[in-house]
Amino acid sequence: MLTFHNILDMASIGLGFTIFIIAWFNTTQSNNNKFKVAGVAILFATLLDLIHLMSNTQMLKSDAIFNTFSLFVLARLIWSCALLYAVYLPAKLNGCKNTSLFYTLLIIMGILVINIAFSSDTWPHFLSSGSNNSLITILLTAVVPDIAALYILRRHYANYITANRLQIALLFDILTDVGYSINTMAPFDLEFSIHIFKLLASFYMLQAVFRLVVKYPYEQLVNLKERLEDLVARNALLYKESEKQRNLVENALAKIGAIISSQLDLRDTLGSIADMVADMMNSSQSVIALITNDQTQLQVVATYGINTPPSLLPLQQSLGGQVIEKNKALYLNDLSAQPNVFRPQLIFSNIRSIIAAPLINDGQIIGVIEVYSSETAAYDQHNALFLTALGHHAGAAIASAMLYEETKLRLEEEKFLSEIAQAAVSSIDTDTIIEQSTAHTLKALNGDIGIGLLSGDTRDFFRITAVINFACKLDDVALNDYPQLAVLVNGLKPVTASAEVFKPITQSCDKIDIRHLMVLPLAVDQRLLGFILIGWQRSITPERLKRISFAKIMAQQIALGLEKAHLYNQVKSMALSDGLTGLANRRNFDMFLKTELRRAASLKRPLSLIMLDLDKFKNYNDTYGHLVGDKLLAQIGQILHNNVRNIDLPARYGGEEFSIILPECSSAEATVVAEKLRLTIEQSHFPDNVGTFTAKITASLGIATYDPALTLCPPDTEKIISVADKSLYQAKQQGRNRVINASILE
Repeated sequence: MLTFHNILDMASIGLGFTIFIIAWFNTTQSNNNKFKVAGVAILFATLLDLIHLMSNTQMLKSDAIFNTFSLFVLARLIWSCALLYAVYLPAKLNGCKNTSLFYTLLIIMGILVINIAFSSDTWPHFLSSGSNNSLITILLTAVVPDIAALYILRRHYANYITANRLQIALLFDILTDVGYSINTMAPFDLEFSIHIFKLLASFYMLQAVFRLVVKYPYEQLVNLKERLEDLVARNALLYKESEKQRNLVENALAKIGAIISSQLDLRDTLGSIADMVADMMNSSQSVIALITNDQTQLQVVATYGINTPPSLLPLQQSLGGQVIEKNKALYLNDLSAQPNVFRPQLIFSNIRSIIAAPLINDGQIIGVIEVYSSETAAYDQHNALFLTALGHHAGAAIASAMLYEETKLRLEEEKFLSEIAQAAVSSIDTDTIIEQSTAHTLKALNGDIGIGLLSGDTRDFFRITAVINFACKLDDVALNDYPQLAVLVNGLKPVTASAEVFKPITQSCDKIDIRHLMVLPLAVDQRLLGFILIGWQRSITPERLKRISFAKIMAQQIALGLEKAHLYNQVKSMALSDGLTGLANRRNFDMFLKTELRRAASLKRPLSLIMLDLDKFKNYNDTYGHLVGDKLLAQIGQILHNNVRNIDLPARYGGEEFSIILPECSSAEATVVAEKLRLTIEQSHFPDNVGTFTAKITASLGIATYDPALTLCPPDTEKIISVADKSLYQAKQQGRNRVINASILE
């Protein structure tokens, strides 16, 4: 017989089948087997409810399968477990504590069911009396997982998407189980309310499952669709922006490429980049600053749109300093909130926004670009990214220009060193050497005035020998009158200082206002021979300070030239010449050779020594007599003097042996000179004992060459003479009248 209660049961069963179908088929798509397990449990409980319903409606005989009440209790127990699993499943409990609680409840519930079924006498009397008391107790036991599920849900997952519906379902499920238990023992009928509770529990469980496996994924898909549409729109906007940025970058790269290909001058390159950066960033001012060698300052090397540009950017207070520290582009859009940040002072406007990026070459930061705007919020992250890319390419362009500038500077230095060396060796007059060297040094260091001084009769007295571009009259200098200058000069190395150390150059008779000096002491072996003063009207830049090492090399070469001239003059004053031949004597030879060896090692230039010995001169003396032999030696001396350069030194070494020192003469060049001398002697006629020139004689020559390109350590005088003597001995052994050459290789 179909009753209203049966209709409610059928509705609950229908909801159970619906829950299973939704859980099974929808979770198949999401590949989640745990949902299937919960769905099967609900299906099993629903089937038991169906069998219970069929038994009550006489469609099945109750004793044919199971007791109908037992089927109902088992269905309620399975349904409660399914609800507990439904709470555990979507919440994906984390941690050992919650997982252990879930499995502990299942084990306890199983133990209770087994105990009630087989040992009901251990329970209180009111629970164990009657035929269905054990089943009622099991029914009450089914409330335990519902309460546990409700506790877990409210305690840990109150904000879960299905939490409210699951809580309501659990409450109605608890009311259903408790109601059945009370209805069995109570004198009044609660069956209608129980069926309503059961139907509502199934309904809210269906809502929770539908929300979780159907509606929520659908909402997610809709949300994803909306986000994708928004992403597509933003991507389109980004694409347009990227196209704009790409065109901007291509334009910038084209300009940088044009700068690199068309300009090698560093100053022009820096100016063009400063102009280009301001133009590309739609700004009116920009600054390029490079890190100094000591890494303590940012030297401003180029500006655009700034009337009075700063010479330095402070590392601590400037945005450029922060960029170097963080190695990324930064920008400030409201400088009113950053009063301590350094910014250039403008005449007609105020700087309100700054953006800066590092200049990078080969992964190293070489400087920064700062760009300024008179508007607030003038820059954004796109500008920062663009300026960063620009900084990489601009850094490469600047590094290329700096390399070219450095190469050009080194070539110029080589040229000036060559000119100074030539001036130092081409004259034996110290005044001429200091005049020419002062002019070359002034030009090499790009100075405004130059003054050359030579040491006088006393140690502290210096004679002014050369004055360039300075109209005021200068008196000779006594260092005692200028103590600050004396300290610098006696330091024996180039140094920069204020012009105040030498008051005479600050005189008002000249329109040139000299502010800074470089002092170049000229010394050899700690002996001060003089000094040169180079003056500038402008401040001394870090680039000029870098050239102190170059100035030191120039001073060394000038000093060596002065030393050579001094030695030559000393030789002249001491009459260090051979009275018979007019050539230098042995003492002169030894001093000159020592000086030239030192000079060759310093300049990295070759030096050759020729040792010449007359063949069978004893026979000549025995045949014609010693007086005629002396005439022959005098004639040989004249031949040597006429066939060597002015800078060479021919000398009588002893007896019939001669030597020629050849500065800056390679082995091949010395061989040519020696062959010329040998051939000239062989072809010459010499006096005989009857007053005519019919006698003949030959010479053997040995050469020793010191070449710094082949020899690491310069030889001493004994070594080079020994090598030349060995070459001469070989020439004698091989038949005389020949030239043997040897280079010093150790």
